[in-house]
Amino acid sequence: MVRSRRSSSRSAVRGAGRALALAAALAAGLPAPAAARPPAALPRADERPSANRRTPVVIAVEKVRGAVVNVSAEELVRIRVPSQPRGGSMGDLLFGDLFERPRYRKGYATTSLGSGVIVSPDGYVLTNNHVVERGARFRVGLLDGRELMAKVVGTDPSSDLAVLKLDTREKLPYVTTGRSDDLLIGETVIAIGNPFGLAHTVTTGVVSAVHRNFKAGERMMFDFIQTDASINPGNSGGPLLDIDGRLVGVNTAILGDRSAGIGFAIPIDRARRVAEDLIAHGEVREGYLGVSVDDLPRKDGTVDGGSGGVRVTGVDPGSPGERAGVRAGDVVEAVDGTPPGSAAELLFRLRDLPIGRAARLDLSRRGARVQAAVTAVELTPQRAAELVQRRVGLRVSEERVSGGTLVVVRSVTGRSPAAEAGLQPGDLVREVNSSEVSSVAAFQRAAARARRGGRLVLLVQRGYAADRIAFDFD
Repeated sequence: MVRSRRSSSRSAVRGAGRALALAAALAAGLPAPAAARPPAALPRADERPSANRRTPVVIAVEKVRGAVVNVSAEELVRIRVPSQPRGGSMGDLLFGDLFERPRYRKGYATTSLGSGVIVSPDGYVLTNNHVVERGARFRVGLLDGRELMAKVVGTDPSSDLAVLKLDTREKLPYVTTGRSDDLLIGETVIAIGNPFGLAHTVTTGVVSAVHRNFKAGERMMFDFIQTDASINPGNSGGPLLDIDGRLVGVNTAILGDRSAGIGFAIPIDRARRVAEDLIAHGEVREGYLGVSVDDLPRKDGTVDGGSGGVRVTGVDPGSPGERAGVRAGDVVEAVDGTPPGSAAELLFRLRDLPIGRAARLDLSRRGARVQAAVTAVELTPQRAAELVQRRVGLRVSEERVSGGTLVVVRSVTGRSPAAEAGLQPGDLVREVNSSEVSSVAAFQRAAARARRGGRLVLLVQRGYAADRIAFDFD
């Protein structure tokens, strides 16, 4: 017990001594003894932001991020209810479901997510067609959390592009369009979108290739920008930007696994032309040259999807191709200096030619080199009907029936694709590429749109039976 009291006394003396020393030091303006200072914090960096952190990528993202949107498409699914038999004549039984207003059972709505980019201050949004193709109503989410309703201005399935218009009068942030014809292999690009619903995700990469062709399922895709910037589900329709924040492509597809680092974007030069046509006309005006082509037999070592050359198989009378001097049997060596890999690629490039623009064709004719400048003209509905007759062998007319009109096959050319498919005069054409048609004018307009995809699909009815028949339509 005595030893414990002595220890406590010594501790008290030492504590009093330290207090007196600290008081003396403070009174004299000296630093406190080391034992009296609080534990030191970890060293902190200079809180002023470094200029090195504001890279060109950061500046570009800050510049355009507010113009990238999230597109939600609500799909209304309706189930058709067959009409009740009226117990009348055979005509009533046959045409009851055809001419009466269809009845539907209440459906439900689903929501799909994609991306888009505002390309004008008055609220036009550029996105992919496959983002909006099944939607009934559309909501567009902005960076600040607001949602605006939008309507479809127009779509172009063949290029997988669509334009929406936001329901607002305020001026919105937008991305200016750049150029894609001067992209450099290896230059930095930026992708922004909503992959897996993660809004405004930014990824970077480089331009891996330009004018890239690739196969998606059974369909060959032409003239895309390839990039290793991460593009995942939900990025579709979002922007691909250059280092200055200019729009150079519209992200649209990935190849293989999501982590493969191979993504594709529609070049802005093509996307701009499609968007401007959709805004001005509600549809893309198709260019027409009047030249038919086919592949020559493949040579050894030809890349997959290529051919042994492209030969002209026909030139429409009075067409731009005929006026330019193109002849059947010519072999197309190059279009504007670039050799075509296949007939399908050549047709794609010719159909993508803006109206009024000329394409320079380098031709081989019986061993001689010939050049022809072919200027695209608009494929009017009347020209489309002539093409259907020439390429497919089908002429249609319009018949008036109770409650409206019908499109009826008027004649079928012998040994034509239509004849080989078994079409006969009197057959009813109900749809063209899934669009209902009930007049010759509607048939012609739908045929003009179908040519952009190079395929004409008719829903043909004969009696009680109906069938879809597809034709190549170049």
